[in-house]
Amino acid sequence: MKTAPARSRSRGPLVRGGLRLPTSRAFHCRPPRGFTLIEIMIVVVIIGVISAAVLLSVNLTGRDQDLEKESERLLTLVNYAREQAELQTREYGVIFNDDGYRFVAYDVRRGLWRDIYEDEILRLRKLPDGLDVKLIVDARPVVLVPTSDVKPPSPKDKKPKVKTLKEVADLKDAVGEGRHLGEDDKSTFEQAKKIAPQVTIFSNGDLSSFEVTLERDGGIRSVTIAPDDKGKVIAKPMVETKL
Repeated sequence: MKTAPARSRSRGPLVRGGLRLPTSRAFHCRPPRGFTLIEIMIVVVIIGVISAAVLLSVNLTGRDQDLEKESERLLTLVNYAREQAELQTREYGVIFNDDGYRFVAYDVRRGLWRDIYEDEILRLRKLPDGLDVKLIVDARPVVLVPTSDVKPPSPKDKKPKVKTLKEVADLKDAVGEGRHLGEDDKSTFEQAKKIAPQVTIFSNGDLSSFEVTLERDGGIRSVTIAPDDKGKVIAKPMVETKL
């Protein structure tokens, strides 16, 4: 009786069809393969190219976060001052500088315009570097001065001495007749001359004709705010100038 030949226990590679097949041990003996330096550099370059493309596309679409934010802020503040003018039945105004703006209110008892100290929202606003203001009133461009030329109010001016209508009239008569005025009266009238808004917001909600434009350096991008045909103050779409 013939016995079957014993199965070879050779651990060498198997041969099938003339090809050597690696054993499972050969697979397990290979060390794990990581990323090479060249592969890592290629990935870094690809990420850099994608990032540059995103930044370029943002610039080409004209998106300007500072310009958008400041134009929305100005539009909101103008509408807010308009509501306050109607609620308080008093005149408000806007004084524009070439790099900012502030709101003022007309003091009937003193007969002059003054800063609005009681409402922090309507304080002096300075635009970020690189943004400028262009103003047109009654179809005429207005020459604007920087906010650095604006003299900050003194603590005395924040709580002015209240004058009666008769006292105000007497002061006006004194100026008209050339009589001598005290130092306080002189400073009051000097201040009244300097504080004069280019844009008036009347107590009934109406506004004087104006068109204010916030623009990036050189007018690359700009947003214009102005009343429309129905009297609603709107911000026009951003305009980009192709260089």
